[in-house]
Amino acid sequence: MTNLADLNIFNVKIATPAGKTPSRSLKVFEGAISIKDGKIISLTQALPARYEMDGKGMFALPGFVDAHTHIPFVGQRSKEFILRAEGKSYEELLKNGGGIYSTVNLVRKASVEDLVQSAQKHARWLLKAGVTTFECKSGYGLNKKDEIKQLKAIKELSSKIPQNVVATFLGAHAVPPQGEKAYLLELKETLKFVKEEELAEFVDVFCDEGAFSIEFSYELLRYSKELGFKVRAHAEELSGNGFAAMASQIGAVSVDHLLKIKENEIPVLAANKTMAVLMPATSFFLKTDYAPARKLLDNGVYVALGSDFNPGSNTFYSPFFIIHLAVNHLKMSVEEAISAYTLNSAYVLGMSDKVGSIEVGKQADIILLDIPSLDHIPYLPTEETLKIVFKNGRKVFENKDNISW
Repeated sequence: MTNLADLNIFNVKIATPAGKTPSRSLKVFEGAISIKDGKIISLTQALPARYEMDGKGMFALPGFVDAHTHIPFVGQRSKEFILRAEGKSYEELLKNGGGIYSTVNLVRKASVEDLVQSAQKHARWLLKAGVTTFECKSGYGLNKKDEIKQLKAIKELSSKIPQNVVATFLGAHAVPPQGEKAYLLELKETLKFVKEEELAEFVDVFCDEGAFSIEFSYELLRYSKELGFKVRAHAEELSGNGFAAMASQIGAVSVDHLLKIKENEIPVLAANKTMAVLMPATSFFLKTDYAPARKLLDNGVYVALGSDFNPGSNTFYSPFFIIHLAVNHLKMSVEEAISAYTLNSAYVLGMSDKVGSIEVGKQADIILLDIPSLDHIPYLPTEETLKIVFKNGRKVFENKDNISW
C-alpha cells in the first residue's frame, strides 16, 4: 500500500512550460498526473492511487505565479480612483488626501495582526484566481519600525495560507520627508536587521521620476547585494532614465514595469539575462502606455508577468485578465503569456526548481480549466473557467456552480 500514489488525475490535457529556466513555449499533451507527498511522480500513466479523479478532458496548467504584488496593505483609495477618472492630476490627488502617503499613514497605524488579516483576504482572492505562489513587498512603512512590521506580517502570512510566499524589502518605495541622504543611512541599518532576522530574500527600489534618484538607487542595490540579498528594481515606468540597464549591470534578477525603457538598454538586459517583469493591468488601470513586450522578446529578453496588485495604481489581480492584456496589448502569444505567468515568474522568485511547471519532481501546484483551447484564456478572461486548484497535491479550491433556477 505504501507504493500507492496519493492521487491520480486522469483524462486531462496538460499544458506546461518545461525546465527550471525561462521559457516562451508550452508542451501540450494528453496524460494523467500522479501525485505523492505533494509532488508529481508521473505524467505518462495513471499509477495505482488511493484517490482518483476524472479530469473530464479539462486543461491542466501549472498554478499561476505572481512575481510582483504590494501585499500586505490595509485600507483602500477608491476616492482617489474616481478623482483620477475625472482627470485630476497626481498633485491634486495629494491635496485631496490621496497618493501613496495615505496608504503609508494607514499601515503605520495598523498592527501586524491587521496586516495579516488583510493579506489573508487578498491571498484567498489570488487562490480563487489560480495563484499558488506570489511575492509580497513591504514599502508602506518608510521607516524601520513599520517596514519591519510589514515584513513580519508577510512571514506570519506564509504560515497561515497554502500558497508559497516570497518576501521583498521595498523600503525605498517613496521618498520620506527627511530626504534621500538621511534615508539611505536609515535603510542601510534596516537592511542589516532584515538580513539577520531573515525577513526578506529580495531588495527592491523604485527609481523613477518623483521617486528615488539613480545615484540613491544604485548605491542601495549595490549595498544590498553586498549583504547577500537578491535585488530587483521598479524601473522606467514614468520616465526613461536609463536605470533598467544600470540595475541589470549590477546583477538585478529583474527590472519591472519598463513602459519607458530605451531601445539601447534592451541588449544589456538580454546579455545579462535580466528578466523583464511586466504589469499590463497597471497600464490599463492608469490609462498609460504599455511596455514594449514584443520588442523585448524579439531581442532576447525573457518576460515574466505580475499583477502589481496594490491599493493605489492597480486593483486588478486576476491572471486571466492580465493574460488577456498581455496578448491583446503587449502582443505576446498565448504560449508566451502563460509561460510568463508560470515558469518565468517562478524563476524571478527563485522558485523555478519547485513550481511553475507540471513536471515530475515539482510541487503538484495545478489548476484545471474547463476550456476548449488555450486561446480561451485571453479570449474569455473569466475565472469561471477555473474549476479546481491543487496546491502540493491537495485540493484547496473548487468552483462549484450551486446556482439553481
